[in-house]
Amino acid sequence: MFTLDITTPAPGTGTGIGIATDSGVTTRSLSLVPRSYSLFSPFKAKPDSTEILNSSVFPPLKVTPAYAGYNSYSWHNVQGPYSKTAPSFMASCNSNSDQTLLFNDWAQLLQVSIGSGDLMLGQAIHAFLAKLGYQNDEFRGNNLVNMYGKLSKLGDAQRVFDEMLVRNTITWTTLIKGYQQVNDVESVFRIAREVYWFEEEFNEHTCSIILQACDSLENLVTGEQLHGFVIKRGFDEDVFVGTSLISMYSTCGDFGAAEEVYSNLDYKDLRCFNLMISEYGKAGCGEKAIGAFLYLLGSGLEPNDYTFTNVISACNNDIDVEVVRVLHGICIKCGCGDKISVGNALVSVYIKHGMIEEAEKFFCGMGEKNLFSWTALLSGYVKNGNDKKAFKGFSKFLELGIDFDPCSFTVLLDGCSECKNLEWGLQIHGFVVKLGYVHDIRVGTALIDLYAKCRKLQSARLVFVGLLDRNIASFNAILSGFMGADGDNEEDAMILFSQLRLANIKPDSVSFTRLLSLSADQASLVKGKCLHAYIIKTGFEADTSVGNAVITMYAKCGSITDAYQYFNSMNCVDSISWNAMISAYALHGQGGKALILFEEMKKEEFVLDEITILSVLQACSYSSLWEDGFCLFNDMELKYGIKQKIEHFACMVDLLGRAGFLSEAMNFINKSPFSGSPLLWRTLVHVCKLHGDLNFGRIASKHLLDLAPEEAGSYMLVSNMYAGGGMLNEAARVRTVMNDLKVSKEVGCSWIEIDNKVHQFVASDKGHPESKEIYEKLDLLKSEMIQITDHGSQKNFC
Repeated sequence: MFTLDITTPAPGTGTGIGIATDSGVTTRSLSLVPRSYSLFSPFKAKPDSTEILNSSVFPPLKVTPAYAGYNSYSWHNVQGPYSKTAPSFMASCNSNSDQTLLFNDWAQLLQVSIGSGDLMLGQAIHAFLAKLGYQNDEFRGNNLVNMYGKLSKLGDAQRVFDEMLVRNTITWTTLIKGYQQVNDVESVFRIAREVYWFEEEFNEHTCSIILQACDSLENLVTGEQLHGFVIKRGFDEDVFVGTSLISMYSTCGDFGAAEEVYSNLDYKDLRCFNLMISEYGKAGCGEKAIGAFLYLLGSGLEPNDYTFTNVISACNNDIDVEVVRVLHGICIKCGCGDKISVGNALVSVYIKHGMIEEAEKFFCGMGEKNLFSWTALLSGYVKNGNDKKAFKGFSKFLELGIDFDPCSFTVLLDGCSECKNLEWGLQIHGFVVKLGYVHDIRVGTALIDLYAKCRKLQSARLVFVGLLDRNIASFNAILSGFMGADGDNEEDAMILFSQLRLANIKPDSVSFTRLLSLSADQASLVKGKCLHAYIIKTGFEADTSVGNAVITMYAKCGSITDAYQYFNSMNCVDSISWNAMISAYALHGQGGKALILFEEMKKEEFVLDEITILSVLQACSYSSLWEDGFCLFNDMELKYGIKQKIEHFACMVDLLGRAGFLSEAMNFINKSPFSGSPLLWRTLVHVCKLHGDLNFGRIASKHLLDLAPEEAGSYMLVSNMYAGGGMLNEAARVRTVMNDLKVSKEVGCSWIEIDNKVHQFVASDKGHPESKEIYEKLDLLKSEMIQITDHGSQKNFC
C-alpha cells in the first residue's frame, strides 16, 4: 500500500535533514489514491492527489522535510496544503526496492498528474527527482517542463528549464509549447530567437508550435518569415508544418496564401483536409469545401464526424440542398450519422436553406440533443418569422430544465438581428437581464448588433456603455448601426472610434472597413485620408478587405487617381479588388479604362462574378459604349457561366435608353423575364426624362404606376419627367394623385465637406447660416448657364 507521510520539524529542533523518527519531528500522514493510476483518464472524473499514490501497485513512500543544501527551486514549489513552517518536502523510500519501483514509474505518475490536473502530485514527483539530481538528465527535465507547461505553471516550467545543465530540441520545444498554450506570444517568439542564437536544432514540431502563435494580423510578418525558414530547412513538405501554415495564414486573414500552401502539399492527412474544409466554410466558399471533401475521399482517407460537421456547415445558400442530402447519406454510410455534432450541422444547414419542416423532422429524429441543437432550431424559427413556433419551442426548452448559456442567447439574438425582429429581441433581452447575463461580452455584443440593425442607436449605445469589458467586436456591432445614417451620426461614429483608441482597444479589419464605408457614403475625403494613414500605421494595409474599402472610399470621394494608385500598389488583390476599381471607373464615366481593366482581370485569371459584369455594364452605360455592353450581356451565360439577374437587365435598359434606343429598350423589357418588375420600367422612365421623350415616357410611366402604386419615388420621377417636358398640368395631376393616396417621399439631402466640416442641404433649405450668399451664387451660376446655352443655340443656328 502506497502512503505519503508529510513531516515537519518541531519548533526549535534545527534545520538538518533527517528521516522521520519519534524524536524532534512531527509527522502528519496523508493518504494518497484508492485505485491504480492506470485507470485514470483526463476524460473521467478528476482524481485527488490523495487518490493517486495509494494504489496497491505502489509500495509506501514517505515525504520528509527538505532543507538547505538541495535544489532551492524544488523546495519552494512542492509545499503541501498543510505546510506552515517547513518550506517543502522530499520523498524517501522505505527500501531499495521501493526506490527502484518509484524510479521506474515516475514518468507514468507525471502523466497521471497532467491528465488529472493535479499539480500537487506533479510537485511531489518533482521533489523525488530533484533529490536524485534530475538537472543532469535531459529526459527527466523535459518531462518536468512538460508537466508544468501542461498545467499552465510557466514560471515553474521556466525555472526547471533554467536549472537544466543539458538541453536538447525537445526541451526548447516543450517550453515553447507551454507558452503557446497560455497565449504568451511574446515569450514564444523570445525563446524561438534564443533557439536560433544558441544554434539549437529546430525540428518540424518546433516550427509548427511557433506558427500556432502567429494568430493575428500583426504577427503575419513573423509567420511569413518563419515560412521562409521552413522552406530553407526543407520542412515545407511536412504535412504537420503545412497544416500549421494553413492555419496561420487563415487566422491572419491571408486566405490566398493558405490556399497556396494547401495546393503545394503533396501529401495531406485527415487533419489537414478537415482544417481546409473548415476554413473554406468560414470564408463562404462552399463549393471549394465540397471539392476538398471529394479530394479527401479520392485519396483513400476515411472521413470522421469532424469532417462531416465541417463540410455540411460549409453548405451555404449557393449549394443546392440535394448536395446536402447526398453528404448526409455518405455520413450515414461512414457510420457518423448518429454523432450529435453532425446532427446539429444538418439542422443548421436545413434552416439556412429555409427548410424548416426538414429541420424539424431531423431534429425530432435525433437520438441525442444538446443545447446547441435546441438553439439552432429556435434560431431558425426566429429567422424565418415563425414566432409562434419559436415561443412554443422556447417554452418546451425551459420545461426540459436545460439551462441557457451566453452562447445560446447570442445565437438567438443573432437570429433576431438577421430578420430585424425587435419584438422577440426585446423579450430575450428581458430574459437575459433576469438570468444575469447582460454584462456578458458575447450577449452584450449581440444585443448591440440587434439594436443597431433595427436603427435603435440610442439603445445600442446604452448597452455598449453598460458593458464592463468592451472589445472590438462590440464596437464593430454598434458601428454597423451608423452605416447609411446621416452626417451627425457619422460624426458620432468617429468620436466613438477615438474613445476606442483612448481605451487601448485595437481596431481590426472590420472596424476599418466600416469606418471607410461611412467616409465614402459621406464623401468625406479628409476623414478617409486620416483613416488611410492610421491603417498604414497599424499595419492593416496588407489586409485585402481593408484595401478594397480604401479603393471604394477614394472613388466615392472623387479621387479616382488615388483609388487606382492604391489598387496598383496592393500586394494581394482578389476579385473584389478588381470589381471595386472597375466600379470606380464606371462611377467617374471612364468606361474605356473600365473595359481595359476588365480585360486585364481576365488575363490574370481572376474569377468573374455577377458584380464584375454589372460594374462593366454600368461603365458602358455611362460612357455610351452600348455595343460593348450588349456583347458582354449576351456572353454572360454562354461564355462566363454567370446567370443574368434583374440588375443586369435594368442596366441594359439604361444602356439602350441613354444611347437613344428607347423603342429597343421597351421591347427588351417586354421580352425579359422581369417585365413585371417596377425596377425596369422606372429605369425606362428615367432615361425618357433624360431625353425629354414624353411619348415613350407616358407608356413607361403608366406601367410603372400600375406596378408600384404605393411607391412615392415612382410618382416623383413621373412628375419630374412631365415638368421637365413642360407639361406642368400633368405634373400637378400626378402630385395630386400622390397626395390623395397619402403617399409621401422621404426628403432627400445633399452635403459637401469644407475645412473638415460637413454641410447638409435639403430642397428649398434656408436654414444654413450662409444661405443668402449661397442662393445669390446659385442665381449667378444659373444666369451664366442660360447665357452659355443661348450662345450655343445661336451658333448652331448660324
